[in-house]
Amino acid sequence: MRNVWNSCVYIVILQFVFVSVALSNTLTVDEAGNVLAETERYLARFENGVLTHFHNKLTQETYTQGDLQGNTEMKAWGRGLRTKNLVPGEIKKHSPLECQLIYQDSWSAPRNNEVMLHLFIGIDAETGDLLIRQTGFSNMGGIERIMWGFSNLSETSVDVIAPVLGGLILTQSDTYHYPVKWQTPLVILQGHRGGCFIRSDDTQYRFKSLEYRPEGESFFINFWEVPFAPFEQAKEITTATWRLNAYQGDWQVPALHHRQWMHEVLKPIDRTEMPAWVNDIELMIIHSNVDVDILAPLSRLVDPEQTLIHMHQWRHGGHDADLPNHGPDAVKPEFADFVKEAHRYGFKVTAHISMLGVSEYHPLYAEFEIYQIRDPNTGRKRGWAWDDLTDPYRHAFINPASRAYRQMFVDKVRSVWDRYQVDGFDLDISYKIENDNNGRIDGLTMAEGNILLHQELREAIPGIALGGEEINDVTFLHESYAYISRIPPTEQPHPISSFLFSPYTKLCGRSIPNPDRRPDEYQKYFPEYDVWDILLTIRVIDHLDFAPHRVEIHKLLELARERQNYRFGDINGDGTVNILDLTLVSQQIGTLNPSNRRVDVNKDGVVNILNLVIVANAFE
Repeated sequence: MRNVWNSCVYIVILQFVFVSVALSNTLTVDEAGNVLAETERYLARFENGVLTHFHNKLTQETYTQGDLQGNTEMKAWGRGLRTKNLVPGEIKKHSPLECQLIYQDSWSAPRNNEVMLHLFIGIDAETGDLLIRQTGFSNMGGIERIMWGFSNLSETSVDVIAPVLGGLILTQSDTYHYPVKWQTPLVILQGHRGGCFIRSDDTQYRFKSLEYRPEGESFFINFWEVPFAPFEQAKEITTATWRLNAYQGDWQVPALHHRQWMHEVLKPIDRTEMPAWVNDIELMIIHSNVDVDILAPLSRLVDPEQTLIHMHQWRHGGHDADLPNHGPDAVKPEFADFVKEAHRYGFKVTAHISMLGVSEYHPLYAEFEIYQIRDPNTGRKRGWAWDDLTDPYRHAFINPASRAYRQMFVDKVRSVWDRYQVDGFDLDISYKIENDNNGRIDGLTMAEGNILLHQELREAIPGIALGGEEINDVTFLHESYAYISRIPPTEQPHPISSFLFSPYTKLCGRSIPNPDRRPDEYQKYFPEYDVWDILLTIRVIDHLDFAPHRVEIHKLLELARERQNYRFGDINGDGTVNILDLTLVSQQIGTLNPSNRRVDVNKDGVVNILNLVIVANAFE
C-alpha cells in the first residue's frame, strides 16, 4: 500500500461527500460490554473496550485483518487500568445510539485508591460518525493519561497517513505528541478504494498522543489524552470527542473535511488578512552574515519583490546568546544598512528571534524564572541545552501564558521594528507547546499563551508578517510562513500536512545547507521537500555564492526565475527584454522614485541613462 498514495496530486475526487444523513443507524451492547455499531457506511465492533473490527461498507473493505491488540486504559500513579483485563462493572444505554461502559479497579498504592474509566461509544445521528469519549476518575489524583485503542489493523489493507513531522505515511514504531510532532489530531487509514478517518473535535488544544505500533504486517494505534499538569492534582479527566467514519475515494476527502473544520472552528487568519506581499513570495533566501554585497547580484538573478530574505545571525554572538537583549548594543551595526539596501532593491526582510528564550545570566531571568517551563513528569526546568552548563547558548524556556513575559517580549520586538522596519519576524521554537508542570499561568495554558502572544504582536505592529518554526494547530492561526525540518531517511513523507496548512501558511525549508558548499547534504532535503511542496529555499553565505562556478545555486536561481516569471530588465513583464522595455525606461528619464519600480533597474532612486544601458545590455 505504501507507494500508492505518495504520488497523489492535490485534486480532490469527491467520490464520497460528507453530508448530513438520516440513516438506519444501530448500536447494540451485550452483557460483556461488547459493542456493535452499524451505519450505511461502516460496521464497527468493540471488544473489551477496544475497537477490534472496522468494515467499510461503501467499498466493501475490511481494514482489521491483523492480529495485534491495542489498549483502552487509564494510567495514574504509574499504574494502568486496562479494560481488556476487566468486565464493565456497569453498562448504561443513554439513548438508542449511545452507551456507557464503566470500568473500576482498586489499587493498594497509593493506599485505597479507586480508579474508574467511563467509555462512551455512540453514533452521531446527523453525520453517522462513530463517537468515542472517555472520562476517568482517581480519588487520589495522579492521572497521567487516558486512551483508547484501535486493534488488528493490517498494513496490507491500509496506509496510515498522519500530519506528523511535516506529513508521513507511518512505517516506524513511535509515539507522536500533539501539538509538537502531531500537528493536528487527524489520522487517515487509506485503503485501495476508500478508507477510515479518526479525528478529534477538540478546541482547547489538550495534550494528546498518537501511538503507532507495528509487528509484522499487523499494527495497532492508541489515541491518548493527557490532563493538564501538574498530574498530582488530576483527579478527573474528560476527553474531547473522537470521530470516526468511512469514506470512498482518496485521502483528500477526509483531509478536506478536517481542513474545513479547522477553518470554521479554529478560525485561522486568512492570507487575505496578512500582508499582501506574502502571497507574492516565491523564493526564500536564508542568510546569516549580514553581507550587503549579496543584494546587487541577487537582484539581477531573481525578482526582489517576490523574494524574502531570512536574517538568522543579525545579533552579536549568535541568535541564542544574551536573550532577550535586542537593543542597539546587541545588534550587528551593519544590519541597519542591510535592511535599508534590501528594501531599496525591493526585497522583503525578516529577522529571526527567539520567542521563549531568556539567558540565565540576563538580568530579566530573575524576574521570569518563576515562569520557566517545567517537565510534567519530573518537575525539572526546561530550556535549550539546560543541562549543559558549558553551552554558550544555554537559555531557559519561558511560558508565554505569563502576561508579564508577553508584554516584555512584544515591547522588545516592537522596538526592533521601530529601529529597522523589517517586514517580518521569525519566531524561533514557536511550535514548542509543553504541558508545563507550573499549571495554568494567569489563567492560561501554554497553547493559549502562544496564541495570545502571536495576536498581541500583530496588534502591536500592524502589517507585520510572522513566521515560525514547524507548524501545528496553534501556530498556523497567525503565521504567514513556517520553516519545516527534514525527516530521517527511514520515514516516508506524505503531503497531508501541506494540504491542511498551506492555504494559510507558506511552508519553507529549515536549516537547509548551501547547495554548492555542502552538495551531498543538500540533496538529502529533496525527497520530502518535493513531496511537501516546500517553497524554494536557498542558503546564501556571501556574495561569492553567485560566482559562475557555483553551478548548483545558479540552477536553483534559474528555477526561481521560472516560478517568478522574471527576466532582469523585463520592464513590462511580458517575459522578454526588448525595445518595448527600453521605451518604457526612456519615458521616465529624470523621474525620482518612479511609481513603476521596474524602470529604475539599478534601484538608485532615479531613472537615467544608466537604466537605459542596463536594459539595452539585457536584450534577448
